[in-house]
Amino acid sequence: MALVAGILVSDSLFSGATCLLWLAGAWGITFLCAIILHFSSHYERRMLFGAVVFLNVALSGSILYLVERETVRFDWAEGESVYIGTIMDVPHRKPKTMQAVVEVERMRTETDTVWRKVERRIMLYWMPDSIQGELECGSRVCFRANVSRPVSDVDFSGFDYGLYLERQGIGGTAVAYVGQWQKLETRPPLPLRLRALLWREEIVDTFRAWGLEGEVLAVVSALTVGDKSELTRELKDSYTAAGTSHILALSGTHIVLLAMIVSWLLFPLRYLRGGKQITGLLIVVFLWLFAFLSGLSPSVIRAVVMYSLCVVAAVVSEGRFAAISSVSLAAFLMLVYRPMYLFDVSFQLSYVAVLSLLLIYPLVEKLFHCRWKFVNYLWQTIALSFAAQLGTLPFVLCYFGTFPTYFLLANLVVVPLSVVILGLSLVCLAFGAFPWLVKGLEWSVQLLNGTMEWVQGLSGSQITSVYFSPFQACLFALALVLLLLYLARRSAWRLIRVLCCLNLLIVTFLIERFTPVEDYLYFTRAGIYTKRERNISRLLSDERIYQINQLRVALADDARWRDKQAKERLPLDYIYICRGFRGSVKDLNGLFQIKRVVFDDSLNESFKEQLKRECELAGLAYVDMNETGSYAVLIK
Repeated sequence: MALVAGILVSDSLFSGATCLLWLAGAWGITFLCAIILHFSSHYERRMLFGAVVFLNVALSGSILYLVERETVRFDWAEGESVYIGTIMDVPHRKPKTMQAVVEVERMRTETDTVWRKVERRIMLYWMPDSIQGELECGSRVCFRANVSRPVSDVDFSGFDYGLYLERQGIGGTAVAYVGQWQKLETRPPLPLRLRALLWREEIVDTFRAWGLEGEVLAVVSALTVGDKSELTRELKDSYTAAGTSHILALSGTHIVLLAMIVSWLLFPLRYLRGGKQITGLLIVVFLWLFAFLSGLSPSVIRAVVMYSLCVVAAVVSEGRFAAISSVSLAAFLMLVYRPMYLFDVSFQLSYVAVLSLLLIYPLVEKLFHCRWKFVNYLWQTIALSFAAQLGTLPFVLCYFGTFPTYFLLANLVVVPLSVVILGLSLVCLAFGAFPWLVKGLEWSVQLLNGTMEWVQGLSGSQITSVYFSPFQACLFALALVLLLLYLARRSAWRLIRVLCCLNLLIVTFLIERFTPVEDYLYFTRAGIYTKRERNISRLLSDERIYQINQLRVALADDARWRDKQAKERLPLDYIYICRGFRGSVKDLNGLFQIKRVVFDDSLNESFKEQLKRECELAGLAYVDMNETGSYAVLIK
């Protein structure tokens, strides 16, 4: 908790090398104070020692976060420069481009005489070129592009893409067009992670060689090695509506299922002396091998680290809280290694889900017991799903605003079929793809996909647009924690705390309900939108002229108004000029009485400057969205 507090404070308040020096000095002072207090013989100073240690660890989190952030950020040169880098993941196909993370090694501007060292990662989009061939994982590439941090439109979409990339370790984005990139022949020794990604691609090619294709190939690749490139939007929506989308992303669920399968296979070893320790060691080795074959993705590494610590804790300790301590230690180690993991949604959901299983599942599972094993299995599966969904509910409502109503029903099918699919895939990879095994694998995946589509089609399968603010999500999570404490040891004061927290949450909902909601008109992404709270609608019209209450706006993204004349000019409050516009401000001013011109950031810079000069000559006010990414107008 101290490390998390330090990271959050650093993200909100601190920046730059100056803050880093001040924090380092404060860390040194608290460290010396902790040593002095540790050797003090005064018992009454024990609380002061704990507070100083807490502050020291929090300062450590702040320093580690700032150091990592400085290794991501970079002052990219304005305009186009030449860069040399290495493709760090498997390229993904977009509608018109290819996309991959590139480790930029060196750069050179037009004024530089020597190459400058960079060593930063960017997200590169490039146009395919048949002459240069295809870029793949590990390829070195030289390209000319304008690298910059993505413009944030968080006010419009609620999502800061640039900040998201930064927290993923990516410092900028760039686009290389045809003729602006070249594949280099030299290829450096591949790091371990790139070798793992290449192994993963070979496994996916093996699945294709078995005859798997379409949605079956997509689900098998996602379940076994974490390759989600084949998943379609419709398939993802089916699993999301059923409340089982976690099964498509390698995480703790897969690690637990694999550990169960391996444990069953190694069960005879438990009868040997020291068999428990040998079985645990072999399971951990197998899971790390699986993590390598799946491309060493962060989510898998987190899950394997957590499970490895749990196995070690189970072997060396029989304490009641060994599992919780191992989960806390895993989170601590991961955050020390990379503090920005804290802002990864999958990181938060995975640890909260595990803690929910450890804390909530025992309370739910003991509510019912039957002598029939099958009934007990069904109840335990329901209890597991309920505990995980309840624990992660505040985060899900805060980030996604949706809730699957039939998640209990869907998970009754997902868990056994996932075991079957994983087991058959591993058997085929290890001992050969016998036709009847591959056919059974294909039928299992088809049954799983069909069931998720059926659940999605049920009436009211998903509750949408139920968003919690971060404060409301924290209140809800606090209420759940207080409720668990009350159920563990019931008392009137603990129940009062739960009720107070819930009442405060209700007050926040009432304040939102009676707060006047304002409507906005947004110019962004080469389109005109209306926004009310989180509801966004795009305006569409063949004439490109829109009337919204008292506002009249127009979209200029083609040549329809070029060299046109009108007897009487039409009044316009705003005209939005985007990429594709052909003409001049003089043409527009001859047709419309314009109050303000809005320039999209996709316009060519030289063309935009020309249009600006025309606006100044005509006495027209204008707005350039190059810095903001969107422009908002209040609709009265």
